[in-house]
Parts: sequence; structure tokens; C-alpha cells
Amino acid sequence: MRKRILIVGGGTAGWLTAGYLAKRLGADLAGGVSITLVESKDIGILGVGEGTFPTIRRTLATIGIDEAELIRRCGATFKQGAKFVHWRHAPGQGRTDHYSHPFQVADASDGLDLLPYWLLGHGGAENWDEVSNPQKKAADAMRAPKLATNPDYVGPLNYAYHFDAVALAGLLREHAVRNGVWHLTDTVSEVLLAEDGAISGVRTERNGMLDADLYIDCTGFRAELIGKAMKVPFRSCRDVLFCNRAIAAQLPYAKPGDPIASYTISTAQESGWIWDIGLDRRRGIGHVYSSDHSDDETAERVLRGYLGAGGDEAEVRHFKFDAGYREVNWVKNCVAVGLSSGFFEPLEATGIAFAEVSAG
Repeated sequence: MRKRILIVGGGTAGWLTAGYLAKRLGADLAGGVSITLVESKDIGILGVGEGTFPTIRRTLATIGIDEAELIRRCGATFKQGAKFVHWRHAPGQGRTDHYSHPFQVADASDGLDLLPYWLLGHGGAENWDEVSNPQKKAADAMRAPKLATNPDYVGPLNYAYHFDAVALAGLLREHAVRNGVWHLTDTVSEVLLAEDGAISGVRTERNGMLDADLYIDCTGFRAELIGKAMKVPFRSCRDVLFCNRAIAAQLPYAKPGDPIASYTISTAQESGWIWDIGLDRRRGIGHVYSSDHSDDETAERVLRGYLGAGGDEAEVRHFKFDAGYREVNWVKNCVAVGLSSGFFEPLEATGIAFAEVSAG
């Protein structure tokens, strides 16, 4: 009898997990597993996780997504690292203050570790990001990390992507269904537990009872299975990660030919920081901040000031989150993937990377 996996919740985490497992476990082949994903049309996707790690290339290649299709369908652009601005000195002090964290490994061709020599001053007065490898210069010049003639997911410089997260979820869904994942649009109304505390099934509004051998909780911050039903404790990291609010906006480019930054720009603010992500037709910009050190009105004013011309008219979305994690992510026959397992402040775009690790 085929083993059955039930994924509750869609979005990037749910469909990435479904697509990856379908390819690795053979959902469309005789003898493979049976994978079902149920998601509610009444519960939307956050859609603000637009940055990734280089690991995403291996994951997408495994799922079978063509790189050109990804770029075309999801408004994707190349991300070659992160640029941190004004984390040491406030603006207006007359000092250049930024540091780029490139994805390219800083090693010589023979594997020599260059960092000790730079620390001894042999690299001159330049910052480490300037002398360790050529990626910062490529990103500063708005150049891509690869040529159009390079194979899918391969280039001379290491890279990841920025993309429209809602469009990515749709693309992942198409490939997962094509590879044998059964898709149900329904709302889970109840999670049933057996005497030993394992999940015995979930009750849905239109399809009745659904049961499986393994349940994957991709219900986001709600954590319907592992949190609400199985009562797995959530451990807050608020004592060391102060930010717990975010405001997000989308801003079109002033002109179609405007250059697109090839890294995530993170600019420090008085009570948090601002992310700036360039897609093909717009920028995704948001302010992450601590409600203990600022209020929503002040934080929105800071964001609109950063947006500049057109910022007053931009539509913004407010989010609340608690940085932390489930003490255990796999309990009996339930695995939490994505926001249901935990969420840390999105400074290094770890959300999708954690989902990749969990799916693998």
C-alpha cells in the first residue's frame, strides 16, 4: 500500500515541499508515495518573502523548473548577496558606511584562506568585501553573475534570486501537480488526535475527513497542526531579537530602464531596518522594527520617507510577528515546515531557506 503524505497549507513553503517530495519520492510513479496538498482559498499568502539563498538553485533544479521560466514568470532578478547600509554610522555624518556580504566564496584558486592576510593589512585599506572576490564590483556595476549562454542554475559567480513570492507559489503549484501531487482547495475545520497524541486525520469543510501516514504543517503563523492541535511549545527569541513588526510596500521604477540592484539592500534605522529588493518591474520595500522602541505611525513615516517621490501614495501592509521557533519540529506523525516551525527576523532572508532544509 502506498504511503500517504498530507500537506496542510500552500504558499511558498507548502508548494516547495510538495514539489520537492514529489520529485524525490516519486509521487507520479507506481510504488511512490501519495502526496495531497489542501489549501484554503480564504487564507491568503503573505507574499513578502522575496529573497533567497543560493541553495534555492539546487532545490528548483530538483523540482524541474526551468530557470528562464522562473525569471519570466516570477519577475525574478539575480541576488548576489546583501548590502548593509548605515549599520555603523547614521546618515549625514560624512562617512561612507556600507558593507556587502557577497555569496561568492572568498578563496584563492588554490584554496588558500585569504582572510588572515587581509587582517594583517596585506590587502591595503580596502574593506574585505572589496578585495576578497570580484562579486561586489559586479553587483555595484549592475552586472549579472552569469551569461545567457551558461547552463541553467550555473554561473561563474554564486547567486540566488529575488522574485514575486505569490507568483513563485503559483509556479511551484503547477509543477507539483504536474508531478503527481493531488491538490484540494478546502478549509481544514478540525484536527483530530489519536489516543497516543498523533494526528489521526483532519476534517475539511467540503471533502470531509482526510487521513495520511505523515502530516506536514504549512499553515504559517497559525500552526494549526503542530501548535494548536498538538500543543508543541513555541519558544520566543524576543529577548535577543527585538523586532516584531513590519510594514511592506511595492514601488514601481521611475523609468523602465532604471538599473536593478543585484543584492538585497538593508538600511539601518533608529528602531529597526529597511529592506529594498529589486524585481524586474518594481521594488519590494519594507520596514522591520521593534514596537517597544517605535510605534506603527512613526515606523510608517520612516518607510514613506525612504520611498521618496510617490511614497505618500504607496499602499502599505502591516504585519506582526514573534521571532522564535517550535521546540520540536517533528512530533510523532507531524512535521512543521515554514512559518509554523518558526520565524526569525528576516535580515538574511532565512525563511525560504529553512523551508528548503525541512523539505530535504
